[in-house]
Amino acid sequence: MLLKKLTAILFGLVFLSFIALQYNDPDPMIWMIVYGIAALLCFAIAAGKATTGILWAAAAVFAAGGIIMWPERFEGVSIGGGDIKNIEEARESLGLFISTTVFAGFALAESYGFRRRERLQQLQKAKWAN
Repeated sequence: MLLKKLTAILFGLVFLSFIALQYNDPDPMIWMIVYGIAALLCFAIAAGKATTGILWAAAAVFAAGGIIMWPERFEGVSIGGGDIKNIEEARESLGLFISTTVFAGFALAESYGFRRRERLQQLQKAKWAN
């Protein structure tokens, strides 16, 4: 439980740093809001307020955004490596895929933990029934 809480706080701070990096983006407000939502969701996970359904929904929305934002032609993420539009879209997509991975990972961990708790409760009931 402590590991989950610390990991969620760490990713919340990472997403806050992503917000800080948006100041020179062509459309900073959109991405500040996106990463702000991701950070808030991480802090909700740390506080034990995010359900598995919310985590899966967030993972799906971020994945869909990453697919939609994927550039027509991937030219890397470094300035000078190609058309700036493709580079910017690649960066945005990768940020969304990072978010997808984070929330899918938490959702999987939550699902596994829930099933494990259920199984332990069943075993305890069976033990006391005998």
